[in-house]
Order: sequence, then C-alpha cells, then structure tokens
Amino acid sequence: MGDDPATLLKTFKSKLPVVQAGGGLVRNQSGKLLFIFRKGKWDLPKGKIDKGETLEKGAKREVKEETGVKKLELNGLAGVTYHIFKRNDKYQLKETHWFHMTTTYTGKLKPELQEDITEAKWKGPKKTEKALENSYGNIRHLLKDLKIG
Repeated sequence: MGDDPATLLKTFKSKLPVVQAGGGLVRNQSGKLLFIFRKGKWDLPKGKIDKGETLEKGAKREVKEETGVKKLELNGLAGVTYHIFKRNDKYQLKETHWFHMTTTYTGKLKPELQEDITEAKWKGPKKTEKALENSYGNIRHLLKDLKIG
C-alpha cells in the first residue's frame, strides 16, 4: 500500500463501505466555537448524511439536532476528515465534510442526549485549546490546519 496518503485512502475506500457525514465548525457572534461532549471526549457536531440530502444540508441538520443551534449560515468547506469505525461487527470508513458556519442564535444549547451527547458549549480560544487536549486526533488536525486552537 505504501505511505502515500492518497493511495492509502483509495485502498481503504475500495475495501470498506464509506459513510458520508457532514459537520460544522460553528462560530457565534462572539467568535466562539461550538463543541459537543460525547463519550468522554470533546468533538464537533456532525453526523451521517441522509439519502438524497446534500452534504451542506445534512451538516446544518446535524448541527441543529446535536446542539439545538438554529439560524446557521454556511461559509464554505473547512476540510474533510476520515476515520474507521466498527458497527455491527463490520468496519466502515466515515468521510466527514466539515463546513465553516456562523450563527446569530443566542438561545439555550440542547445536547442530543439520545446520541450520547451530554454537553454542548461555546468555547473561546483558551477553552478550545484545553478541549483539544481531550479530543480526537482528526479534530485536532483539522483545527490546527485551519489555525484554530
């Protein structure tokens, strides 16, 4: 397979079912970033794209479902991450398309408890940096590439 990332990705995609997902790097009017806390880790809101749904629409829907945040405006693609997970004894490759989003929403955040999300929080630069210490590698890389956190 080699060490070339593009070759590795092509190989994984040929051997594993690919699940399309969308998520948001959501900033409020204060410039704070929206995080969720799930299964002991800080993460960004994201989820599986429904059949017939665009990546953009799915990303907005997932952010709203997982956090309660409304009035979301998309501002372009932030990046794409990949991770392998196991469901029903089968490995799958999740391809997540992350979008820059802004919101004027100032209401209460509502973590989606049935998705094991116990907190949704807005975090400024210092708290973002702290959250990334207890996050996933692909989230740290995404935000580092974007010079966030």
